[in-house]
Amino acid sequence: MRTITMSLALSATLALAACTTAADVSKPIEAGKGQDAKVQIIDTADGFNVDVKYSRYQMIPESSALLVACRSIATARAYEEAKSRGKEIEPINEQTIRVSTGRNGLLGLTSCRAFAEAHFKR
Repeated sequence: MRTITMSLALSATLALAACTTAADVSKPIEAGKGQDAKVQIIDTADGFNVDVKYSRYQMIPESSALLVACRSIATARAYEEAKSRGKEIEPINEQTIRVSTGRNGLLGLTSCRAFAEAHFKR
């Protein structure tokens, strides 16, 4: 009987731990990501570069999912920055975005870094 009670308690705890709320996507990426993402905009002669450092806790490492998220943050942030400057940029080819991932197994943090170049339309 004690084993069943322990199993039920553990199942309930795991179910509650898996619950999350959706992120607020109404804010610009810079403001909405909080501590998870650090985005730096670096001006260049014909546009700007976007440097993203992103990390999150993952019980089960999913580097491929993090790579997609990192590329998405870099691309979206580039278009937001261009819009805030009142300019248009050339389409960003996702394959030109440089990305890499790493994992801290002790803390369960998977991190990635992305670097995208944005060029203003002429």
